[in-house]
Amino acid sequence: MKMQIDFTGKRVLVTGGSSPIGRAVAAAYLEHGAVVAVQVPSQSLSEELSKELAHAEKLTCIVGDISEVSGCRAVVDTAVEKLGGMDVLVHASGFRADIKFEDVTPEDWDAAINGTFKAATFCTQRALGSLKQSRGNIVNVATNLGLMGGPTGSSVHSAAMGSIVNMTRMEALRLGVDGVRSNCLCHGAIEESISGWGVGAELPASALNGELKVRPIGRHGRVDDITPAILFLSSPYAGFMTGSVIVSDGGKFSGC
Repeated sequence: MKMQIDFTGKRVLVTGGSSPIGRAVAAAYLEHGAVVAVQVPSQSLSEELSKELAHAEKLTCIVGDISEVSGCRAVVDTAVEKLGGMDVLVHASGFRADIKFEDVTPEDWDAAINGTFKAATFCTQRALGSLKQSRGNIVNVATNLGLMGGPTGSSVHSAAMGSIVNMTRMEALRLGVDGVRSNCLCHGAIEESISGWGVGAELPASALNGELKVRPIGRHGRVDDITPAILFLSSPYAGFMTGSVIVSDGGKFSGC
């Protein structure tokens, strides 16, 4: 069987368009023929993204704050209206900060949970009617710290990512009867994030560089390492996959 992924005519919403992965995912779907709506937190980022991405005539940027339930609903409603429905929902929004467990504040916890788990929960909830109609699918993007321990300052981030991983499994169990698939891609350290592309705090580059000594492939990931797996999970080639968690982290999760 010759494999060729084609999303021509498919309607895709990507959250987290201000992040390196969110941008790359939106660009990849556009390149493969989809019409794409992407959520960004500000008008300036919307204008930047519209200029940056090819096939911009098939792109709709939606300014909205998905850390609030009202923002989730507004973004999804606008996407459905602009796209005429929805076939794929990709959650690429997230929060990352270097905070030791003993120093975590309620505000840190709220920021981590609201920007990841809460955003994914209520965006998906709002999109369910459209996804059921199209028998579409969901791809939740997390990090490998949702599956394992990590650097000292990763406690809140790891907890939020673990919530995304297990929410994916529960979505699969609940939504399979409606023909909707839900899968998760867990990635490792991404080069573009380390260099500062995107918004939000990142772990110090020095801490991430230390991981290279214990990663079999011996380099950080790049967004181009991540996007093909996301496209695959939302394609017909993954039609028998739901509740699956794919890890793309250069072998870090192997136990090194």
